[in-house]
Amino acid sequence: MAESHVISALTSKRSELAGIIQRHKQEITRLSEEVKTLDAAIKLFEPEYPIHDIKNKRYQRKNSFFSHGEANKLVLGIIRRGQPITATEIIEELATMKDISSDSGSFQKFKDAVKSTIRRQKKQGLIVETNMENEVSAWSVA
Repeated sequence: MAESHVISALTSKRSELAGIIQRHKQEITRLSEEVKTLDAAIKLFEPEYPIHDIKNKRYQRKNSFFSHGEANKLVLGIIRRGQPITATEIIEELATMKDISSDSGSFQKFKDAVKSTIRRQKKQGLIVETNMENEVSAWSVA
């Protein structure tokens, strides 16, 4: 027989996720109604307008840690100082600059934002990855 604390934790998690799904469904319904209202307004002004040709914009969540372009500049500034530097060292230095504690609940999101910036800079050819001791990657300017 399964442990009661395991069942309790699983049912609690299921309940939480089902609530999130319900909230998002309600938000989808609300947004769909707004789109229909906008479609009607467009048709009011231009009855023959091809609404189905309107392309969806990609939704991008706003980064709450850096202003526009700031992460790019800060990461490049750190890497340009000289010796190859690991992603962990870059993250630690930026966390200190931004006064973000590694104990905070948002630290993982902060790390993800910095790692995303590093990946984007690598893809753009601004920085290059080199392997150091113990197969740890370090970054330097291209």
